[in-house]
Amino acid sequence: MLEDIAIEKNIPISAPLQGQTIGAFTVLAPSRSRYLDLIVDSEKTPEAVEKAQALGALDSMFKALREATKYIKSLWGDEYFPSGPTSRENEMSVVQAALLNGSKILLTGDAGREALQESIDYAPVAGLALPGINNFQVPHHGGRHNVSTEVLDQLLGKRLPQKPETYTWNAICSSAKADEDHPRKSVIRAMLHRGGRFYMTEGKAVGVCAGITRDGWSPIPQIEYPEEQEE
Repeated sequence: MLEDIAIEKNIPISAPLQGQTIGAFTVLAPSRSRYLDLIVDSEKTPEAVEKAQALGALDSMFKALREATKYIKSLWGDEYFPSGPTSRENEMSVVQAALLNGSKILLTGDAGREALQESIDYAPVAGLALPGINNFQVPHHGGRHNVSTEVLDQLLGKRLPQKPETYTWNAICSSAKADEDHPRKSVIRAMLHRGGRFYMTEGKAVGVCAGITRDGWSPIPQIEYPEEQEE
């Protein structure tokens, strides 16, 4: 196990909870208290299994509705995110930040709006000034239940009045080429609205660097702005 290897090599093991420093990164979320609450709320907790089974039929119905997603034409700056939250398990994701070579980096895993808001609230304690993230890992493969306009305004800044001529920060999205539903168009639009250059991995390795060239690597072109988003 990884734990055994770490102990054998005298590598410190740190709990990734709010306030913990791990290398260059500081954990912004989850706090210990919220993490414990999430465990209780999780559908994978034994007490919740019966409830989860009872909701199985509803889950199937909602899945069918999601597969029938409709798209609507939208103007620049229009944003729509559904009110429904992401899973409690996703909300347990570790959110961590670092300042490397003068660049603010935020890693979010599968974090949802609650985890991101907790991170925003804790940022001043960690010495992280917001907005102003230079390299932002888009949560949960670009899921639209993980972010909101209000959260993104605090993290990344307000929406620009029009399409920018240049992009000032990077939004990196880990997404599978086989998954046609992610990243969501509404999420791509939101990143571009705030002046972000949007990258999707889609089975490719992506590197973020400045002033460095490497054989076989080339710049990733900006993704085309979606003129529609999920209804």
